[in-house]
Amino acid sequence: MTNTDSPAKRVMQIAAGTALVAGAASFFAGLATSPPQADESKATYLRSLAEDPFTTQLSALLLHYGNLFMGVGLLAVPLLVRGRRGGVLTVIGAMLGALGLIEMSGALLSDWFHMELGRNLPVEQAVAISDKVLAHPAQQLAFSPGPLVSLALLLTFAGLSRAGVVGWWTVPAVVVGYAGLLFMPYDTPILPAVGTLPMLAAMAFAGRRVLGRARVETPAYPAAAAS
Repeated sequence: MTNTDSPAKRVMQIAAGTALVAGAASFFAGLATSPPQADESKATYLRSLAEDPFTTQLSALLLHYGNLFMGVGLLAVPLLVRGRRGGVLTVIGAMLGALGLIEMSGALLSDWFHMELGRNLPVEQAVAISDKVLAHPAQQLAFSPGPLVSLALLLTFAGLSRAGVVGWWTVPAVVVGYAGLLFMPYDTPILPAVGTLPMLAAMAFAGRRVLGRARVETPAYPAAAAS
């Protein structure tokens, strides 16, 4: 049996495609259930997490697995490319995107810390501790990829589009979705969730293509000869 015939490859493709689709859905649900935040100040952010512990934890859990699943699933996307066209862009983008998304999944642990800071300390002290923790360069390197994720996704979908795997609509979808994530007001959490939909739709579409490729490449093994 060659590597292209290996059932393990099909299983991994199915797992990766499912992870991309499920991750996009989980990320949307995590944004939609975020505690409302009246303004962008750190004090308001901490109060919003502290006032509704259940919603805070539910949102953080969904966002954690959304980022994690999309990051893991993105590693299989370069397998969709046939030939050289778009291959380098896709590989670089997918690897950087996977790294950034997995880093962001780990950063969601801070929601639990911020929730308890807001519940147990005066808001000024809670803000000061949060600012000190998040100011460490090593912390930013480990858990704050920032625009790297959006750039990586742009490279990934530009490569996939150039290879003819997905349509070019996915590139502006990433831009529009990331802008929605940054600029939609969080006093109504459904708004940033909806604003992110174009980017999440591109991720889910890539996941469906990975699942489709797994079905196409299912090996047909001949029946054993009768003895």
